[in-house]
Amino acid sequence: MVKLKWLIVAAVCCLAFQTCPADACQYNVREVGFIDVGIEPYRLLVYLPADTPAGEMPSLKEAMEVALAETNIRLQLVATGADANQPAMELAKTHGINRFPAAILVSPDGQSLPLTLPEKSASLAQAVPAALGSILDSPLRRQILEKCAEAYGVVLLIEGPESRANATAREAIATALGQIGEQLEFLPKPIKQPPELVVLDQKSLAREQTLLWTLRLKPQDVNQPRAAVFYGRGRWLGPLFDTATLNAGNLTQLLSVIGGDCECGLDHRWLQGTMLPARWDETLQQKVVASLGFDPENPMTKMEMVSIIRRGMGGFDYPGVPFEYREIEVGKEETEDGGQTTDDRGLRPEPRGTSVPPSPAPQAPSQTASSSSKVVGQVLAGSLAGMAALVGVVSLVIVLRARKP
Repeated sequence: MVKLKWLIVAAVCCLAFQTCPADACQYNVREVGFIDVGIEPYRLLVYLPADTPAGEMPSLKEAMEVALAETNIRLQLVATGADANQPAMELAKTHGINRFPAAILVSPDGQSLPLTLPEKSASLAQAVPAALGSILDSPLRRQILEKCAEAYGVVLLIEGPESRANATAREAIATALGQIGEQLEFLPKPIKQPPELVVLDQKSLAREQTLLWTLRLKPQDVNQPRAAVFYGRGRWLGPLFDTATLNAGNLTQLLSVIGGDCECGLDHRWLQGTMLPARWDETLQQKVVASLGFDPENPMTKMEMVSIIRRGMGGFDYPGVPFEYREIEVGKEETEDGGQTTDDRGLRPEPRGTSVPPSPAPQAPSQTASSSSKVVGQVLAGSLAGMAALVGVVSLVIVLRARKP
């Protein structure tokens, strides 16, 4: 009878283990933030004059392939002589552009930035890459990317003109960074280096106009301290804090998300944010590998992470940034034969939802229901398997005992 009791206990233990999820996530939010799945690239619209020689196209494409290598920017050629009413041309008009060639950078969140092409360049193959210099690189953006590669994340402080307000902002950020630093060893996956502070002072605003543009700011708009959180591959997470919201509590709440489990119920549409327009080179990637202990760009690892993101987004057809932003999709991809393409799908703004406080956004009801159904199904399946095992063990014991003389 004692043996029977132990067998029943063992079977019940098997049942309990069967109900536990077998596919718990082995990555945290920071780690998943290092992969680029190509679903939120910037678009570089290059407007070609109607009389552009066909022989100039191969050299332009070759030059742009080199210039945009290792970046999150995709080239889109616009034939200005094809259709004056195409949406890409309407975008040019909003910037007062009526002479070509020209170039406009379009962000995943919908805003656009005209580029200044050098007038003395002999060809487009020289002019457009030359105009990308300050767009792809700046001292402060490089500093943000390097710290993101090695540390928990980055809080960017954009100082205002008043020193007292700047000091208050620094104190709030220091408190938040200290609170996160104290919790690193207790995270689901410990992170070695705490988040760090990067400061953009007033005298450096002019040379960081692309960074400010990404945050929907202009140098003249910075009349008070602002702060933004970055992590992973230079991803902007959450809102742009101003004096009304820039406090230790809000920052700590937002920063804590980065160290969380990648499948802890957060909406990955919210987590993916908008990446800084920049070149992510091999030096940065090696820093990431050294920090994580593995390469997130490894095909098998990346496939697993992409699957996680897909589940958290309900697929890849999503608006990439949730804080009141719009995504504009411009035109078709180039044809296989390398011909010029025009935009016949239009600039399609997609709603970004409403502004939310700096905390994880809940999943949409349909996604939550789908996830709940999946979990319930797993638990039921595990329970049934455990019950079958229990019945089998008990039946075997009864038969064996019945055969005893």
